[in-house]
Amino acid sequence: MTKKPASGKATTEDGTAAVRSVLMAVRVLEAMALAGGPLRVSDLARQLAEPKGRVHRHLVTLRQAGLVAQEETTERYHLTWRMFQIGQAAGEQFDLKRVAEAAMHRLRDAVGQSVLLAVPTGGDPLVVHALEAPNKVLISVQPGNRPAAHCSAQGRVMLAFGPPDALARTLAGRLEPLTPHSLTDVPSLRARLEKVRGRMWETAPSEALLGINVLAAPIFAAGEVLVGSLGIVGSVQFVQDPPAPAMLAALQQAAAEISARLGSARYRDSGGTKSRQ
Repeated sequence: MTKKPASGKATTEDGTAAVRSVLMAVRVLEAMALAGGPLRVSDLARQLAEPKGRVHRHLVTLRQAGLVAQEETTERYHLTWRMFQIGQAAGEQFDLKRVAEAAMHRLRDAVGQSVLLAVPTGGDPLVVHALEAPNKVLISVQPGNRPAAHCSAQGRVMLAFGPPDALARTLAGRLEPLTPHSLTDVPSLRARLEKVRGRMWETAPSEALLGINVLAAPIFAAGEVLVGSLGIVGSVQFVQDPPAPAMLAALQQAAAEISARLGSARYRDSGGTKSRQ
């Protein structure tokens, strides 16, 4: 029997269980979205590191809500058209590219290098917008690119400020080296992420591609939730490690401006845009 106080609301214990259930449903939907195709219950349970029965119960609920469907022949589950409509409507209401556009243009013009905007997708970064610098030798990353989380500046920003379960999933997998300079040691990665949390920026010289570096800073929304990262990409000659103070200050100022427009005071509360090496 459910106990209710005089106000008629469920107890804190019941509320906590309900919250856990909602969070699990969100994890299921996110994993299905990132899979790129239909999944069996066993595959989904393995990806989430959850019991098969628990995942199946949430799939049944999501199916009743019209958010997932099951193929009759293969019994695999996939997202529905209704889920697509919800995602499309959410994207129209929250257009990070539109919010960041002006600050990105100013940053590109100030530093003379290409500028990237990325968002977290299951802990990994996804580049959604890029402004190319008008240099003779063009270095850029196209929208749709997904840098490796462990050995990219954008990725380590996502891991440092994102949800703990995303970090746990990354650390549980094999950290593949993309170059001889890629960071693949788990204790070293943990220490590096702690450093990123303190200084609120990251670099990854020659870790994803030899001779190329990215300087990235986090973008937050109201509630101090990480929603993306802003990055400067260029050759190691121009995007240095450690970064030039003027370039770092310009990046942090732009990231702070975008975050403030999204309702976050994270940069102001952490001491503004002071450069911390």
